[in-house]
Amino acid sequence: MSKSFPTPFAAAGVAIAIIAILLASYCVAKTPDGVFSERIVADATLDAGDREEVAFTLEEGANAGDIGGQLETLGIIRSARQFELLAGLMGVQSELSAGDFLLKKNSSVLTVLNQLTARGAVVELISVTFPEGLRYEEMAELAEEAGFGTQQEFLDAVANAELPPALADTLPEGADLQGYLFPATYPMPVGSTMEDLVEYMIETLNLNFTAELREAGEARGLNPHQMLTLASIIEREAVVAEERSLMAGVFYNRLAEGDRLGADPTVQFAAALDPASVNEYGWWKRELTILDLENPSPYNTRLLPGLPPGPIANPGLASIEAVAYPEETDFYYFVADAVAGDGRHRFAVTFAEHEQNIAQYGSAE
Repeated sequence: MSKSFPTPFAAAGVAIAIIAILLASYCVAKTPDGVFSERIVADATLDAGDREEVAFTLEEGANAGDIGGQLETLGIIRSARQFELLAGLMGVQSELSAGDFLLKKNSSVLTVLNQLTARGAVVELISVTFPEGLRYEEMAELAEEAGFGTQQEFLDAVANAELPPALADTLPEGADLQGYLFPATYPMPVGSTMEDLVEYMIETLNLNFTAELREAGEARGLNPHQMLTLASIIEREAVVAEERSLMAGVFYNRLAEGDRLGADPTVQFAAALDPASVNEYGWWKRELTILDLENPSPYNTRLLPGLPPGPIANPGLASIEAVAYPEETDFYYFVADAVAGDGRHRFAVTFAEHEQNIAQYGSAE
């Protein structure tokens, strides 16, 4: 929930801040959208229904890179790079069988690899699911639980990873890769390392965060890093999927005015920069205090105008799309409907309307 206190109503800040603290636990309660299941990560947007079949001939001696390029051109898979990477991880480059195949368009990379390897050679897999809206530190815990290695190995892999040029060009100097690890389900061959996993996550972001999306954001004045930053805030704010683009519209309105975004998740992120706070409250502190709201961190959008320095979490495709294609709106404020308790928000154009929404919907009876 966003309960920003932009400049026009600074006088009411203290009173509403008290309300904000009472509502903090509600506003941050968030169940991420369903994550991708057994389909390999690249297929986030594909139709699960019947798909056209395409004839494909695998030539003798062709390498995985060439095969992946042909499959991508035919529309059978979306990423030749993912095909080559996964074939290497699975160790099946030498088992790709020459011959004629009938393959479905928009198939997962894993499915096609199984179809093309020597009579469906079985590769043992391990899998990890990353819901949308997690920090990479939380992802490290899940990756360790799944058996990819230790949390520290994941964090080291993130620290040492490189972005593809399209994303690296706008990464500020000294910034880490928070926000650049695409949330999905990753089935990978047993023995895959944390470096393999992180590389695949970044490649999957690069695949889904398309040039078209980046261009749409740039037309609105945001570079890819700024788009991921705003998308991460929406990911933590939104509970109901159809509100994402509307929230994006509200935030664009505030940015246009040079105003504060007023997003509580950024206050939570700022609080978690203190290890003592993480030890006591976890990565997302639920009950925010006046001191939290006054934290001078550059990530605190309740205190400072504009976007924070970088993403506060790793957003999914829906939130990135919301930033690229926001809903045009006059709304400037929103507050979670604690009375309904269904995760929806009440939106307002004026501060007076916002105050009414807070009074009517801001606390459950």
